[in-house]
Amino acid sequence: MKRRHQVRIKTWMALVFVLVKLMGAFVPPPQVASARLRGLIERPQFIGSSIVKEDLRPRSTHCRALDVKVWQVIVSASGLVVATIQAVRAVRDSVRTFKASSEGKIRAAVAKAMKPFEPSRPQDEVIQRPVMGTIQKRVESWQQHATIIGGRYQSGKSVATEEALRGVRGVVRFTIRSAGWADRMCKQLGVDDEGLFKEVMRRVREKLKDFPNTLTKFPILLLEVPRTTTEGINLISSTAKDVATDKIGSAIHVIVSASSAAVALAFDAGGTERQEDIWVADLTEEKRRSFWHCMGMRRIGKTSWMLVASGLATWRRPVRI
Repeated sequence: MKRRHQVRIKTWMALVFVLVKLMGAFVPPPQVASARLRGLIERPQFIGSSIVKEDLRPRSTHCRALDVKVWQVIVSASGLVVATIQAVRAVRDSVRTFKASSEGKIRAAVAKAMKPFEPSRPQDEVIQRPVMGTIQKRVESWQQHATIIGGRYQSGKSVATEEALRGVRGVVRFTIRSAGWADRMCKQLGVDDEGLFKEVMRRVREKLKDFPNTLTKFPILLLEVPRTTTEGINLISSTAKDVATDKIGSAIHVIVSASSAAVALAFDAGGTERQEDIWVADLTEEKRRSFWHCMGMRRIGKTSWMLVASGLATWRRPVRI
């Protein structure tokens, strides 16, 4: 936006500069024009021994007035351009000031959260599993308490959770990597502190009322906890208890996708009755073969897939550039 305004201003200044140069080339200043005009229209006549000049004063006065009007138009146009540039700068400064204010940050965060949720993996690369429907039913009927998504290593917990939320509005996703994650989550959303974050979620809850076909009427805080995360678990539990259990009427659905069973077991929002556990089972061999067959036929071609199936080669996921 800033660069666009700068380009507009430079374009206007260039147009004014060219206009002034062109008018200066074709229309001389009033004094020069009047002098040239007098030289052209004052024709000498010889009467006896004296020279009498024939002065066509009305025509000279008309040309001089025309020159003055042309320069007045140029000055007026220049003033209009300068006023336009100043107005554009004032609007730009006011927009910057508003975006830097708390209200501007809240509105930007609400607009970001209201976009349909987009998982990190394309839909055609996801195996449809019954657990996705279970998660969707939990989200649709949710009223209170946190949801814990657990399972064994590489069972597809994150993929299943994200796919179940595909297209859902009001989802804020954050990956917890260390202690003090709450402040970083606020900064990622674009707000300054936890108070503004809760205000954002409150407005998201109000905005969701305008979408009758959405899966849920409550904002969702999706917390993904990698296996390498060992700190901040207590803060996750206390946050979930605070916003998903204690805040009746203004609650936020907290979904914790725990990559390790240890994190899922360490989570405690006040007892098992205050949380809903969903276990993601391992992929069956049939689904696993179907998935790799589909991926092999699409990604590496039929010939290479035959080598993979026969055990003469190994398939590696292609790297996206």
